[in-house]
Amino acid sequence: MNRKTRLFTLLTLFVLGLFTLVPLTSAYDGRGGETVVVGKNEVINDDLFVGGTTVTVDGTVNGDLIAGGQTVIINGKVTGNVIAVGSSVTVNGEVGHDVVAAGAAVTIGPNARISHNAYAAGASVESQARSLIGGSLFIGAGQGLVSGQITNDLLVGAGRLRLENAVGRNAKIAVDTSKNSASSRYMYGPNMPPMPSVQAGLTFGTEAHVAGSLEYVSRETIEGATRVSSQVTHTLPAQDQQLSQELAQQHSTSSYVFDALRRLIALLLVGLLIAWLAPRWITAPAEKLLSRPLPSLGLGLVGLVAVPLSWLVALGVIIVIAVLFGLLSLGALTGLTLLAGLPALGLAFVAILFILCYLCQAIVAYLGGRWILSRIRPEWNSKLYAPLLMGLLILGLLIAVPVAGGLLQFLIILAGLGAIALVVFRGRPALQTPAEVPATVQA
Repeated sequence: MNRKTRLFTLLTLFVLGLFTLVPLTSAYDGRGGETVVVGKNEVINDDLFVGGTTVTVDGTVNGDLIAGGQTVIINGKVTGNVIAVGSSVTVNGEVGHDVVAAGAAVTIGPNARISHNAYAAGASVESQARSLIGGSLFIGAGQGLVSGQITNDLLVGAGRLRLENAVGRNAKIAVDTSKNSASSRYMYGPNMPPMPSVQAGLTFGTEAHVAGSLEYVSRETIEGATRVSSQVTHTLPAQDQQLSQELAQQHSTSSYVFDALRRLIALLLVGLLIAWLAPRWITAPAEKLLSRPLPSLGLGLVGLVAVPLSWLVALGVIIVIAVLFGLLSLGALTGLTLLAGLPALGLAFVAILFILCYLCQAIVAYLGGRWILSRIRPEWNSKLYAPLLMGLLILGLLIAVPVAGGLLQFLIILAGLGAIALVVFRGRPALQTPAEVPATVQA
């Protein structure tokens, strides 16, 4: 499959994906106001987007629900997913798929029946007694109180957590037991919603049970951990001073050499892959760098600043356009803008990392390898692979040198990036095979 065919195939698949996904964004029910209420007997056969100071959903939504407000309360039935954001978020009804909730206080009420997973983040996250999560519960919060039943796994990162009910499979918990988290209440400012009081650290109630393994990260060994699971793994936090000292002692010369070797292998593999699939990506910038080294360094420095800045500007433009289309009630265009723009920016971000981490170094390594081989084996310069391999091996060893290696790698990135910019903005030289590249390079 040649280059044009590959590009055409990828473009075709991308366009087909847009035509498949965009219609999904055009069908929804939107509501807003100071107080928004979906009545108990009301049935909405569509996705519901709702926003207001107080949002209450007591009825049935046959689709997804996206709700935002100061207070969000979901007592009814949602057959799809629920995404809710607010100062206070309460899910106390039936949800057919996942729940994603974020707020100062997130509560999964006693009547909640969540078929799949629940993802909750905030100052305080609570699952109350008699609630049921059919999948796993993920918590990222200042404090957590888990009193409801969890069918699968529990994964928590919090300042403090209390477990008072059953976990159907495994539990992975990270808590902070430092003095800064010793207060029994979380005070985040005025007008905050009510929050339960949770004891510092990781604690267990009398009904707590973990059917599978329990892994917890804490500076201290937690009392009662062996009562809830027969397989308990305790790990010290990475920021713990004692662990840091132990890791520093274990960081021997052999581990440093091993890390450098892994980087070298990655550089060799990616460099050879570029040489195989797109040799002109190496040879054309290399010739520009050879003929104009100082302009390449200067342009590379400009590009190192301009490229990330341009990416951020493009992201801002996409968001602004999407918001404008949303304000104009052009839902399809909003979805098209996000579905086309965000993946394109993601690909651009990957391309930037690829160029900075691998392509720039391959370009400079190729020139260095040619210079060395011209003095020992000039005939090997007739092909691309020999000088590239030679240069990558030497470059990998040089950048492994502490301090000096990092500075050298920075200069290499500048030179390679500038050479690429010269090729892109000043036109490509006439096509030539690697065999036509000059065999000798002036020192």
